[in-house]
Amino acid sequence: MTHKPHLYIIAAMSENHVIGQDNRLPWHLPDEWKHFRKVTDGKTFLTGRKSFEAPDALHSSYRNVVLTRNPNQEKQADIEYAMDLDSGIALLKDENEVFVLGGASVFEQALPLVEKLYLTIVHTTVEGDAFFPKLDWDEWNLISSEYHEADVHHQYAFSMNLYTRKTIMEK
Repeated sequence: MTHKPHLYIIAAMSENHVIGQDNRLPWHLPDEWKHFRKVTDGKTFLTGRKSFEAPDALHSSYRNVVLTRNPNQEKQADIEYAMDLDSGIALLKDENEVFVLGGASVFEQALPLVEKLYLTIVHTTVEGDAFFPKLDWDEWNLISSEYHEADVHHQYAFSMNLYTRKTIMEK
């Protein structure tokens, strides 16, 4: 039996599910970035190519698997390429925890497989061209939520939430 890593999604979305505009985040939230770094430090990232190449993308200092239709990219020390989600997960069979960083289509493909959602809700509605997939909230338990007020460094208030997938018994 092959080992499969625990898959987690980490993302930030507006109240209208926007996660991006022109391959950038539509907000600047320094304390949310700190949270992201704390949660993902030393972990493996699984991401789509456009998200990986975004100007404001964060990369794992440990290991990055990038999904691309052209996996014959130049090899680099901490970057590997895979054609699709299944082959990306197969590359990561020896990892314990893997964070899925998007974009929208990668989130949609990975959502049925993930055990946890680290999902920041930015308390605003914004224009965007990339959206987080619709969630069936009946499948998720809210484990923790940390609210952050808008302030001089944060244009919008936001809540950093952790959800775990409900077991069959809980549904």
